[in-house]
Amino acid sequence: FVLSSVNTEFMLTQSTENVLSADYQQERIPKDKDNLCYYLSGFADGEGSFCVPIRKHPTSKSGWIISPLFEVFQHKHNSEVLYIFKELFGCGFITSKSGSPNVQVYMVASLKDHLETVIPFFHKYPIIGKKYLEFRRFETIVKMLVNKDHLKTSGFKKIIQIAYSMNQQGKGRKHTIKEIFDTLGLSSETIRRTPI
Repeated sequence: FVLSSVNTEFMLTQSTENVLSADYQQERIPKDKDNLCYYLSGFADGEGSFCVPIRKHPTSKSGWIISPLFEVFQHKHNSEVLYIFKELFGCGFITSKSGSPNVQVYMVASLKDHLETVIPFFHKYPIIGKKYLEFRRFETIVKMLVNKDHLKTSGFKKIIQIAYSMNQQGKGRKHTIKEIFDTLGLSSETIRRTPI
């Protein structure tokens, strides 16, 4: 696990209206890399999310696509920390949150980046709060996808069960777990018996 080489005194060059002076930014960023990483881990605990969107996809074998995401949110006028995440991780991108133009989000979507950067980071600088359990489930799903377990019905089913155990038991999802399982020809009894 190697984070991108980063000078913790680097100047953030984003162009937002209320950008702080470069000198003040340098003063605020911890000079010690471990301190910075522990700060970012704690920040992700409060403002981040490990989520696994599941969407219909006409060309995939199962008819669904599973896309693990690591996200960190912040108001556009206080988004310097998102650029620190991006600089430190050396991957991902920053964009506006869908439906909330005043909120920016740092997002990592690549399985390779999850496996090589995001997951090792949170093992070395662990989240202490309840979100740690979400992270471990997220990690399990990423590794199952990398191992191509989702290409088998049993593996796909297991991933869906884990994903729907995350983030308030799947509340707010567009598709129910029953709807997904029905497309695979799985009965409600199968759903009940599938262990998480």
